[in-house]
Amino acid sequence: MQNKHILVVEDDDMSFIYINQILNLSNYKTARVKTGIDAIEYCRSGVKPDLILLDIQLPDMDGKKASIEIRKYHDGIPIIAQTASQIGDQREQLLEAGIDDLIIKPFAVEELLEKIEKYIG
Repeated sequence: MQNKHILVVEDDDMSFIYINQILNLSNYKTARVKTGIDAIEYCRSGVKPDLILLDIQLPDMDGKKASIEIRKYHDGIPIIAQTASQIGDQREQLLEAGIDDLIIKPFAVEELLEKIEKYIG
């Protein structure tokens, strides 16, 4: 797991602190942006994370739109969407937008790590 780089797109500070602690204790390197536009710019800059953990409800755009734009720069990077709300009918739309997997907040440490390891472990 060392040297694996995860981009965390999360506007909520407490959520990021929780996620970051989990990832750091598991020896993942993290970078954080707070908006969809910043995530797109980060990917456009040429930096290529091993995985993107993307909040669905961002202040400037939803995660679906952000993932579509991110895919223009990094098509093969796994994107795991995270949301605090039930997605119901949106699941298929999110998967069609390029999101590989979903996780519902609050999530357990093991659940997050299992999803990450599924894609880059």
